[in-house]
Amino acid sequence: MIQASYEETIELLFEHAIENEYSAAQIYKRLSKLFSHVPGLSDFWDELFQDEIRHTNILKDLQKLLTPEQLLTPADKKMWDNVTKIRRMLSKDLVEPIKTLDDAYELAHELECSEVNTVFQFLAAEFLPSGEQQKQVVSEITIHQQKLFDLNRHFGDRNWRRGIAIQRS
Repeated sequence: MIQASYEETIELLFEHAIENEYSAAQIYKRLSKLFSHVPGLSDFWDELFQDEIRHTNILKDLQKLLTPEQLLTPADKKMWDNVTKIRRMLSKDLVEPIKTLDDAYELAHELECSEVNTVFQFLAAEFLPSGEQQKQVVSEITIHQQKLFDLNRHFGDRNWRRGIAIQRS
């Protein structure tokens, strides 16, 4: 078996993916505080926070199931590129420039349609032991993303979002 350099192993791909999910969770936690003055919005962001924490835990549990040999195998090049791209994005303070709910929505939309979920889904598909568990993960991602897409239905459209300013404490 060919082993990758430490920087390109499945083990490190998992570690980066876990960090990315956690970083996304922290963004949602901050957004919850910024919009706590609007009834229901704090709960909305808290739900997305909890989903990201659940994704983090799924990846941690899955990583523990792998053998040392599996962890040391080379990571898929495309997934490696995806995880490093999102790490660079998440290394910046993405919340600071937000002024309105629409800004927050656009950021969340960018996160949810980014490589964060691509890598999460790839790792689940590659390493979850059963097809049923893989389907559950795909369903988890779909439900998670749908929450964001349903924001308009539950709260208001883009014009309404633009009128909701953040509340910094």
